[in-house]
Amino acid sequence: MTPTERDRLRALAAFEPVLTAPDFTIGRWITTEPDANGVRQMPWFEYSPAADELRRIAASNGWVVPFDWMAWVTTPDAQRLIADPRLVAGATTGDLVKLLTAIIRGDRFSEGELAGAYESGMLLAIVRRAEVLANTG
Repeated sequence: MTPTERDRLRALAAFEPVLTAPDFTIGRWITTEPDANGVRQMPWFEYSPAADELRRIAASNGWVVPFDWMAWVTTPDAQRLIADPRLVAGATTGDLVKLLTAIIRGDRFSEGELAGAYESGMLLAIVRRAEVLANTG
């Protein structure tokens, strides 16, 4: 059974208490010491289990969709949303889909993109907007 839009919004909104919990962490950068030959492994970002669950829920509930997100992030509308997470308070469900797709897909090209979205307040703004949208209409 395909989830309704309200179900999808609620699944995303359920992360609000997770993201605001005092002990929440999005993850951490892992670095290694050089081996015997002086070779160092490239650092990588290791997401927390809660962050991995957020990505899983987003993907399984239609928040990550195929579209040209790389072109979209360069548009004036996207740039305004990305530059100021407070503007997400007026976002549509479609805007949230585009934002989450860009953030989660972007993380594959630039590790830590999801962490940056958390640190900027963007992820919290997205889940709070999802909650408002789920409870209206």
